[in-house]
Amino acid sequence: MNDQSTFKRTTCACPECTKCCKRQPGSLAAGDFERIARHLQLPPEEAKKYFWASPGALVRDSSTGRVHRIGSVTPQLKRGRCVFLSDQDKCTIHAVAPFGCAMFDCHMSPAVAHPRSIALARSQLEPEYQALRDSLPYARSYRPNRY
Repeated sequence: MNDQSTFKRTTCACPECTKCCKRQPGSLAAGDFERIARHLQLPPEEAKKYFWASPGALVRDSSTGRVHRIGSVTPQLKRGRCVFLSDQDKCTIHAVAPFGCAMFDCHMSPAVAHPRSIALARSQLEPEYQALRDSLPYARSYRPNRY
């Protein structure tokens, strides 16, 4: 399940936020892939050519303290940018952008971003999501943010 309705969509497309589209596009939540495929008017098998399996995020289980990785699905990078980012730095699927794009921006406080990150990670634990991830090629380029 995708929690996009729980959060207010971000609208920033400043150069700082657009850099994320070039470094590492936002990851999909459960349900995003199907919605994007419908928007592109492509059958799911054909839409898969735009996505890959990303290593995902390191998360800490607050009850056990254990750290583990939740693999994710992201748009592929082509020519050093998200496959859906135009040469004019505009998102060509903005109306149906993945949760990791639509619900975050570079100016967001940690207090606003944290519950969104938790919702995204929980969504990515869904068996159907991980099955989709398992059916995609593994990312050839991955450049996580450095904090």
